[in-house]
Amino acid sequence: MKVFVGNLSYETTNQDLRDALADHEPILDIHRPSDRETGKPRGFAFVTFPGPEEGMKAMEAINDMKLDGRELRADEAVDRGRDDHPAARPRRVSMKVETNQVDDRPIGPDGKRIRYKSI
Repeated sequence: MKVFVGNLSYETTNQDLRDALADHEPILDIHRPSDRETGKPRGFAFVTFPGPEEGMKAMEAINDMKLDGRELRADEAVDRGRDDHPAARPRRVSMKVETNQVDDRPIGPDGKRIRYKSI
């Protein structure tokens, strides 16, 4: 189960977070995204636990935890690719409208429509 951990201090490292969650081992992965422009870590992380039971226990503990002077909050991480997620990006919709155009070009002696050439 993947858990979203929010309100992290920018100075908190992955090892600090792992140490704070030592009671809830095993932790499979900690992903701390960084800002694209500055390269500094952002104020949240994703922590992956082996199963939903471990993840739920960790979420309860994280919601009562303080780390580096900040109260953490935790929720179940949701895939942003899903349409029902609030942060999901809107899908691009084609605005192309099909119309039934009538081909009113004259028919030539060979039985084919005459093709007009541009100047």
